[in-house]
Amino acid sequence: MKKQFSVSLSALSGVAALLVIAFASLPRMAAAEPYLAVESGLKCGQCHVNPSGGGKRTPFGMLYARNMISANAVDLVEGHKPWTGDVSARWFAVGGDFRGGYESVDVPGSAKTDEWDVSKATVYAELRLVPNLLEVYVDQKIAPDDNENREAYLKLTPKNGKFVVKAGQMFLPFGLRLQDDNTFVRQATGVNFLTPDDGVELGLELAKWSAQFAVIQGEDGADDTLSGSAVYVLPKWRLGASVNTSEDAFGDRTMESVFGGLKTGPISWLAELSMIHDSAPAGDNDSYATLLEGNWRIRKGHNLKVGYEFLEPNEDRDEDQQERYSLVWEYNPIQFTQARIGVHRYNGIPNIPSSNRDELFAELHVYF
Repeated sequence: MKKQFSVSLSALSGVAALLVIAFASLPRMAAAEPYLAVESGLKCGQCHVNPSGGGKRTPFGMLYARNMISANAVDLVEGHKPWTGDVSARWFAVGGDFRGGYESVDVPGSAKTDEWDVSKATVYAELRLVPNLLEVYVDQKIAPDDNENREAYLKLTPKNGKFVVKAGQMFLPFGLRLQDDNTFVRQATGVNFLTPDDGVELGLELAKWSAQFAVIQGEDGADDTLSGSAVYVLPKWRLGASVNTSEDAFGDRTMESVFGGLKTGPISWLAELSMIHDSAPAGDNDSYATLLEGNWRIRKGHNLKVGYEFLEPNEDRDEDQQERYSLVWEYNPIQFTQARIGVHRYNGIPNIPSSNRDELFAELHVYF
């Protein structure tokens, strides 16, 4: 099942040039990268409004992106303070993520497909009803396709943020909150940025600990979904675990995840193992998915991401395993702007061509 992983540098350079030309006429506008937390030694809640990561950035997160991640920090308006998302320093803040670009998919035995598109556009709003205690948070997708609410919840943070209570629609706490929803650990578990749900979440934020426990109300007589995650954070490494139980019309599901990060010089490592047990009338099934990712900060503004993933969809069957190799270069020329060029190579079931596809992409990410 192994293939040689090769990338044409000339092809990548051509795509990069096309990306610059195509987006020169687009407005500067569409999620979380846990390796940045490992690199900085910080908890996710230091840079994001959501303690478990993702979504709107805090003022600290915006300044960190400006001064530590970007190759250059440019004063957009001379004499004005850097943008942190605050419209009113105490009461109201906004933000957004916009992603778009080029993707080429090559499936064996089929014609190669090419597409230019906006892949994601989301805006955030944070209304601080009682500053540092009670707020309303909204995450709204505006493109592509229909306008869709992703998160909308009331958040209470007593004891200076030591305790966190959220009620409304939210993303469940489970595993690494990866920006790429197509990773095997996020696809196999079904917990990603495409699957928000309604419920209540309780959180605890200590000096070295971050923990969340969510209860999602079941529909049509099903039991509630329970999902919890905790991570121990130190400057050079972190280790976490998650548990999730759910029931639906197709049966019961129990999932466990172990994940962590390690910083070794300029390289920040991420790893996750997610194990899934499904119990249904047709029979039980055990599966698991893994992720190993290295991020090399070559120099300020430049990051090289290399990843390997493995998926075992059924431990009782042979020859249905899948692998995914990733190579991505990320360039942040100035604050709040990122260009990404990369490839994904899938290595899977021999008689299913789509599980052996190659993907080449170039993306522009602008956030504020």
